[in-house]
Amino acid sequence: MNIEARRAAKQLPIACKLPDERLGPRREELSRELFDGCELVRELEDGYEFVFRGEPERTAELARFVAAERECCRFFTFELLFEPDLGPISLRLRGPEGTKEFLRGHFTEEFSEKHSVEHG
Repeated sequence: MNIEARRAAKQLPIACKLPDERLGPRREELSRELFDGCELVRELEDGYEFVFRGEPERTAELARFVAAERECCRFFTFELLFEPDLGPISLRLRGPEGTKEFLRGHFTEEFSEKHSVEHG
């Protein structure tokens, strides 16, 4: 993340704009439908990296996720990385101090049981 982006992100509150009654169902939906396909989770200095198989349908799912989350969690910096030869796709969610704690609080228990975090 460049310096200007970090400064802008630091000024945004680390919060989701979804109302509480929609937040729980959204977390469950993401855990089941999107993040269930996650093969690896890496801890980053300022967030997490989620690695998925390079399946074509995964590209569209991840792009829709980023588009939706940019509306409600504006403090995130999103990065999508595509490895050569249709290799893995990585989604990096980064942000200012407190971002990792926010993300950990939104992992479902089921997700946490299925995925160990690789510390970087």
